[in-house]
Amino acid sequence: MSLKQQIMEMRSQIAVILGLITTGFIIFFLTDLSHLQEKRTLAGTDVNGRAVLAVEFTEGIPSPPLRNLSPEEMSMARTAWKYFETNYNADTGLADSVAGFHFTTLWDTASYLLGLISVHRLEIIDDSEFHTRMEKALDALERIPLYNGELPNKAYDTKSLSMTDYQNKPSETGTGWSAIDIGRLFVPLNVILYEYSEYTPRVRKIISRWDYTRMFKDGVLYGVTYKNGAEELNQEGRLGYEEYVSKSFALLGFDISDAYNYLDHTGLVEIEGVEVPVDVRASAIFGAHTYALSEPYILDGIEFGFDYYSREFAYRIYLAQEKRYENEGILTAVTETALNEDPYFVYNTVYGEGKKWACITSEGMQSPDWRTLSTKGALGWHCLYETEYTAKLVDKISTLTTEENGFYAGFYEDDGRVNAVNTCNTNGIILETLYYKKFGPFLRIQGKGGL
Repeated sequence: MSLKQQIMEMRSQIAVILGLITTGFIIFFLTDLSHLQEKRTLAGTDVNGRAVLAVEFTEGIPSPPLRNLSPEEMSMARTAWKYFETNYNADTGLADSVAGFHFTTLWDTASYLLGLISVHRLEIIDDSEFHTRMEKALDALERIPLYNGELPNKAYDTKSLSMTDYQNKPSETGTGWSAIDIGRLFVPLNVILYEYSEYTPRVRKIISRWDYTRMFKDGVLYGVTYKNGAEELNQEGRLGYEEYVSKSFALLGFDISDAYNYLDHTGLVEIEGVEVPVDVRASAIFGAHTYALSEPYILDGIEFGFDYYSREFAYRIYLAQEKRYENEGILTAVTETALNEDPYFVYNTVYGEGKKWACITSEGMQSPDWRTLSTKGALGWHCLYETEYTAKLVDKISTLTTEENGFYAGFYEDDGRVNAVNTCNTNGIILETLYYKKFGPFLRIQGKGGL
């Protein structure tokens, strides 16, 4: 058979193969990017001439005055602090991320340190306990082994300070670093520099031994994942989280000029009649899932005091949740949370991966069964806005208390079961929000009294 005849014979097979490949590409892109059609991006340009979102700002966003805490709120603060009395490792000075699980991340350690500062300012603990705990925590941060000799690992054992994976299995090499978690830790470190100057040399010593060379590039944040003997360096951070942690980096002089831009990867999607800001970067192309949820916006408000854009974006994220209650009768306060059952950690979103009210794991699995009303989300929104709706949220979560471990994380939405897991992040953020209610943002210059 001649070459020409062979080609003619194979032509139909080649056509089928090419068709399958083409169809695969089409399905891949349409599946992952179809949700972008829902977004209504209004044209504008930044200083570099790139198209960005144009934002119309809401008038009358609630901004209740600072005030002394009520007896009930002080009781909440004491209850939340119980978690850190029970789940504290005196030998290392660190608190466990989850009750009974001797493990922590830098994000959780930041929640502990900010909770510690909060109870000190609220006079729930005395100077002696505060300084003993602070000195031990800073000593731990001085001693922790670093991934590749560069930056803190993603997770540590709170008993031994050894590097671990997220299942708390020891790891000699470490599992990489998270720029977002490091940025979160820099929040309490900045507070310490401003408010507790006696610890300035300790903080400088901690952060000076870290090598930031690979974490910042052209104003963008990068993180590392090390798994199965291979390392990946990827851009890190999505709308909300990226801008929030950039503020703490900026206070220490790092270039976060691109990471701090609220508009360059932002679109709007209508949810419950509210145009909610969402990150338009697709996970299949850019390598990270996108979550529009409460946590980074609440933290931005209570730790820094909102800026021009975060004030608007936070309110829209909140308002969509209030409107869901008005439209469907479902009390809603969604954010990232630990669960007391498999998969044990989930991002409960207003919008994620192209879906409204999506519940997503970091691996991309989804199920509405994981959606919870978050304790920290409820109290966070209430301390920021104090609306009739947030009062309903607080009334709902006020019973989620334990004798020794502070607050439970929330309620499951589908059947009202308690999400019976006690965490550092839930109780630390509760303490932060109550601090904010009396004193205002942690990193805004103001009178000592706060009122």
